[in-house]
Amino acid sequence: MNKKIWNTSGVKVSDEISSFLAGEDIDLDNSIFIYDIDATIAHIKGLQSINILTKNEFNRLNKSLKELRKKFLEGSFKLTKKYEDCHSAIEFYLTKELGDLGKKVHTGRSRNDQVLVAMRLFAKNNLNDFKKLNQSIAKTFLQMANKYEHIPMPGYTHLQRAMPSSWGLWFSSYAESFIDNIDLINSTIDWIDSNPLGSAAGYGVALPLDRKMTTKELGFKRVQLNSLYTQNSRGKYEMQVINTLKQSMLDVRKFAWDMSLFMSQEFNLLTIDEAYLTGSSIMPNKHNPDVIEILRANYSILAGQASELENIISLPSGYHRDLQLTKRSLVSSFDISLKSLNILPKLIKSIKVNKKNSLEYIDDEMKMTDKVYALVNQGKPFRDAYNQVKNSNDLSQFSETTRSNYSEGSPGNLNLNVLEKRLSKQR
Repeated sequence: MNKKIWNTSGVKVSDEISSFLAGEDIDLDNSIFIYDIDATIAHIKGLQSINILTKNEFNRLNKSLKELRKKFLEGSFKLTKKYEDCHSAIEFYLTKELGDLGKKVHTGRSRNDQVLVAMRLFAKNNLNDFKKLNQSIAKTFLQMANKYEHIPMPGYTHLQRAMPSSWGLWFSSYAESFIDNIDLINSTIDWIDSNPLGSAAGYGVALPLDRKMTTKELGFKRVQLNSLYTQNSRGKYEMQVINTLKQSMLDVRKFAWDMSLFMSQEFNLLTIDEAYLTGSSIMPNKHNPDVIEILRANYSILAGQASELENIISLPSGYHRDLQLTKRSLVSSFDISLKSLNILPKLIKSIKVNKKNSLEYIDDEMKMTDKVYALVNQGKPFRDAYNQVKNSNDLSQFSETTRSNYSEGSPGNLNLNVLEKRLSKQR
């Protein structure tokens, strides 16, 4: 690691210290490099607008930056540990290609606002990808809810058989939850949609930077105004993003738990495609739901990232080198969340319901609540009806309410079209 833009004294920094300070920064910077280049293009356009760069200088820098972007995407330019980070890699590349002109690119900014804007663009882009996956998952759950809308299943509380339910209710419960997640993702995108570029190291610069122009160029909704708060928001914004990812991953964990139970021999209510199952190295009879179990476990990894980030950002105002370590939490959280959700649509479509067992498990005791409400509909006070049914030795004497009499959103009255309309209107 021999290229450091700040080291002008020629003092040799040991490889051990350099490696310790850099950590895994370069590896992580591969995730944000194209956003750093895009932000640099917006920045030099801003420098031209205030006559720090001539039009010719801007054109040459712009051309080289676009070439660098293309080379990186093609793999002919690689971020290696000879660079301290992706930000200095851009400056070294431009200086090598354009000589002294390349040295002008850092005018009016710090690596502090440079990494902030790259991470903000990275988060927005990945949240949009994450939203699309939530939409796909919600749509798939709704398709399955329509397919199995009236197929009975036993409803459980405390893992004990409770009341008759339907597979339509089960599938659509997850559909609505992922639809809620989409609203949350949109809110989070709006919340973080502010441009930190131009705040430098937290105290601005002695140049009339046109921050509104770069905000428009980069597609942000607003300027993140206060230069000190911009630094203080590092980690805070990332925390909100990870908490948003966690909501979807909580749903994934609950779904995986349900699947683990319902696929077991003891329940034997659901099966999935064998592509999602593995075998045992010692037991020939085993077909293990390993994909389901890893999906269930991945939430805990995300929760660990959130806890790590929350502890790192317990800092006073201004920039501190601790904040370098916030990058891994966000990059890793997106990686595990996007991979997890990407698996779900096809897995959900592969689910098959054991209709025979689903119906057989619904015994007379599970219908007792329906019998209570049949009496309530005849005018009997609820508690009297409850006690009469509970204390009866002959449940056959009571009739039952029908599914069509259930409250909206219950088995027999799912109103799936309401969820379908809501999903179709989401941006």
